[in-house]
Amino acid sequence: MKRILLLCLALSSLFALPAARAAGESMSERELKRILQRERSVIAAAQSAGESMDRSNTEMQLREIVRDYDSLLRRDPQFVAGYIAYGLFLNNAGEAKRAYDLFKKAEKIEPELAVLKNQIGNHHAEEGEYKEALDYYLGALALAPNEALYHYQVGALLYEYREYFIDAKLFTRDAILVRSAEAFARAAELAPDNIAYTYRHAESFYDLPTSDWPAALAAWKAIEQRAKAGVEQQTVLLQEANVLLKLGRTDDARALLERVIEAPLQSNKKKLVDQLPATPEKAP
Repeated sequence: MKRILLLCLALSSLFALPAARAAGESMSERELKRILQRERSVIAAAQSAGESMDRSNTEMQLREIVRDYDSLLRRDPQFVAGYIAYGLFLNNAGEAKRAYDLFKKAEKIEPELAVLKNQIGNHHAEEGEYKEALDYYLGALALAPNEALYHYQVGALLYEYREYFIDAKLFTRDAILVRSAEAFARAAELAPDNIAYTYRHAESFYDLPTSDWPAALAAWKAIEQRAKAGVEQQTVLLQEANVLLKLGRTDDARALLERVIEAPLQSNKKKLVDQLPATPEKAP
C-alpha cells in the first residue's frame, strides 16, 4: 500500500507537455495529454483515499496507463515526448532499467534535449557511474544554463562523490569543492525561493578552502527571513552564530545564541556557546 501511494505521489512530478506547434497539436500530442491527465486523476484519487485506497483498482489503472503508453509509441515510434513521459512514469514506478532504455531511444531521435540528458545522467549517478553522470549533467546545463535544478545536481554530484573524482584525478580536492560551491550558488541565484538550493548554497561556505564569511552570513540572513518561526528559524540562527564566531564577532554571536530556546537545538547551541569567551564577572 505504501509503495503504491509513493508511486502515485511521484507521478505528479511528470513534466508539462511542450507547447503544441503553431499548426496545432498532433494526434500523438493529444493522446499524450490524455494519458497524463489520467495519471493525474489516479494520483488525485489515491491522495484523496489515503490509507483506504483500493490497491487492486489503483494497480489496474496503472497497468492500463502502461498499455496506453505502449500503444502510443507503437503508433508513433518517433514521438520523443512520449518516450520521456513513459520513461518518467516507469522510473517513478521503480523500473529504472526500462526507463533508461526509453530515454536512450529518445536520445537517438533527438539528442540535444536537456531533459533527456538530465534523466540519463540521473540513471548513471544511481548506477555509480559518476563520470558519465557528470558528462550528461553538464550536457543538460549547456542546453539549459538557466535551469536551477541542473546546477544543483552538478553541485550535489561533485560534492557527494568527491572522493571518486579526486581518486580518478579529474579534480583536486580544492578545485572540486570550489566547483560544487559555484554550482550551488548559481542554483540559489536562479531559484531564490527554493529553500533546498539556498540552504545548500549557504552550507557550502563551510567546505571551501578559503571562504567569504561576510557573504556566508548574508546567505544565512536571507534564509532567516524566509524561515518559519520556531525550530526552523532558530536552526538558521545557529548557523549565523557559527559564521559570526568565524568572523570574530563574539558579542553578536552571543546575542543570537540567546534567542535559540527550542529544546531540540540546545545540544548544538551548547557547542557554539562553549566557543564563546567567558564574560567578565560583574563587580559586587
